[in-house]
Formats: sequence, C-alpha cells, structure tokens
Amino acid sequence: MTELYKNLLKKPVNENMGGYSNRILIYPAHLVSTVPLLSDAPAALADLATATGTFVFPVVANKPIAIKASRNSVGYKAENQGEIDGYSFKGTGTFFYPGEEVEAAAMSRLLNNTEAYVVLEKANGEQRLIGQPGYPCSIKASFEGGTAPADRKGTTFTFENDSFVPHIKLATPIDFDTYFVED
Repeated sequence: MTELYKNLLKKPVNENMGGYSNRILIYPAHLVSTVPLLSDAPAALADLATATGTFVFPVVANKPIAIKASRNSVGYKAENQGEIDGYSFKGTGTFFYPGEEVEAAAMSRLLNNTEAYVVLEKANGEQRLIGQPGYPCSIKASFEGGTAPADRKGTTFTFENDSFVPHIKLATPIDFDTYFVED
C-alpha cells in the first residue's frame, strides 16, 4: 500500500468546468443485487476512488429511474466529517425537477426515505457513483410552489451518504442514452 502514497502535484488544468449534466440515474438499493465496488486491493492511486463492475437487477424487467432535471440544477459536494482518527466524507447532492405534475409528486413519495445509489454524469462524460454497499444514499424531496408568477415551482430532490471517499468514478460507464429516450 505504500506505493500508493505518491506526490499529488498540480497539473495544468484547462478543462475544470464544474457541474453535472441534467441526467441522473437512481438505482433503488432493494432492487439491485450487485453494485459497482471499490477495489479491495488497489494497485494504483486512482483505484482508491474508482469502482468496477456493473449494477445487476435480479428481476430483468427492473431498471434504474432516469430523471431529467432542470439545466444547471444538479450539484454534489462532499464535506469532511467526524473526529480525529475517524474522519470520513458526508456527500450531499441536489437536483431540481420543474413543474407540479402528479408524476413528480408520486416520484417524491416513492423516493422519500429510499436507500439508493445515484449516478451523475459529468460534462466530459465521466460518471460519478454516489453511495456504496453499506452506505447507500438516502433521498428526500421538497416541493416549492412559489409565491409570485415569476417564481420557479417544482421539486428539489436531496441525496446524501457517508463514505470513505468524496466521490467515486465508475470505471465501467453506464450507457445513459439507453434510459433517456423520449416516449
């Protein structure tokens, strides 16, 4: 493991745009039997924050919940938490779904208090897994109807989890386009 302790030198950064795409995949934990995992024996530094494998649904008809959020509303951060010798990360993310369709209210009810794994898509196509076995995300929803005609109305979904790593890269990307097909 000592070979993993390397210098982390600043490299020239010409593409450091923040944010995520407006496409989110949610995998309810009770519906999947297998989840991408961090390595038990990392060989390189990046392996400490890279999950390999795929999601497996025991019931073939099941699939992730695909949500197309408002543009520029998907965010995620991981704050450090804990006491000396017990530090970990508290990941918190949000996304906004516009409108007050009954489907959004139903999805709020469905996802509220549901343990899940959330997959976010970065601008460069990389994907981030939020949640891991033993530490899935919890999701909550809140609706805002606005008070003035110019106010935005819709549902803000918040997801959070505890982890040993601030964010996890998926080594085996998920084909998002499969789940975001217009009906």
